Amino acid sequence: MKPLKIDAVEMIPIRLMVSIAIIAAITLMIGVSSSTLRIYLAEHQVEHECRQIQSTLSTMISSGVGRDVDDREAAEGTKRVCSFLLPDTLLYLSFGGDPEKNNDGVLQPGLTEDGAALFYKVEGGSKQVIWLPKETYRFREGTFTNNTWVINGDGESYIIHQGGKITLVFELIEKNHETYILIHGNDEITS
Repeated sequence: MKPLKIDAVEMIPIRLMVSIAIIAAITLMIGVSSSTLRIYLAEHQVEHECRQIQSTLSTMISSGVGRDVDDREAAEGTKRVCSFLLPDTLLYLSFGGDPEKNNDGVLQPGLTEDGAALFYKVEGGSKQVIWLPKETYRFREGTFTNNTWVINGDGESYIIHQGGKITLVFELIEKNHETYILIHGNDEITS
């Protein structure tokens, strides 16, 4: 039996295929890790903005005065206007409730834990939640009715549907001797 002789010329296609396979595997790993990193950074950015808002609102709650929404002549409650930057991959940020209870992509403005939570989700990520003290953080969406801001319906969460620069007005209010944080957009309507 003759020994098998393989010259270098015959090995070139095999080496080329192995090199291409290794490069493809490395490229795939880089692509997957960069996608994961983008999701992580977007979630981190939203969480950071939520913590900043929570910090700003804590001073409003501890030293502020609420406006009685049932008294049309009541003085304004303590307000905070917050501007923040959210990633373009944001699917939603909800103040007060889980907008996607069934995880089906349909957003509904209900309340969770009497409005004491922040829910958010970015593209490719999973739903995240920040639980807040129920005694102090009770978010409600505001609506402009009869020249004043009041609670929308029986109380709903406020949902942001996209990223970018967002400015919201947070006002400390009272209704039936209960304190809430009323949220509305900064749309040049003044109360």
